Amino acid sequence: MSSRTKLRSLLVGGVLLLSSTAGSASAPSVSLGGVELRVFDRQKGSIVTVEEASDPYGMNVDALLLVKVQGKYEGDKPLKLKLVVSAPKEESEAGERRAWKVTQTRELHVLAEGGVTVVPFLMPYECSSTVKVVATLSGPGVNGSKKLDTAFPCAE
Repeated sequence: MSSRTKLRSLLVGGVLLLSSTAGSASAPSVSLGGVELRVFDRQKGSIVTVEEASDPYGMNVDALLLVKVQGKYEGDKPLKLKLVVSAPKEESEAGERRAWKVTQTRELHVLAEGGVTVVPFLMPYECSSTVKVVATLSGPGVNGSKKLDTAFPCAE
């Protein structure tokens, strides 16, 4: 075996070793933990549950969706957290409500050191008996989603 062949096999082995260790060392362990609905009560100036809101008709409140991201991430590119919230057209005793859809995206450059990061999304509170929430987390080596079927209730 010539020295050139030995050098070539040594280089190929080194490249394979580096690529396998680099891939395992940088594999992120990040996932979505869940989605929780709260409301921001403008009259109280605080975050409360839907039942604790000061206005039962959905006035003077905003929907606050809290998305929990679990794990640690130290990548060069930020993770993207996308939230899609939608409700179909519906009729009630109070009248007809239009269908609606809100999409928001947040970039996460850093996650909390403790391993749990809660990301808030604030949006208009529009009364609906059926609200579908889909949170999607994507980025290098990360792809996952969580769903929440809920309601934005209002007194009729």
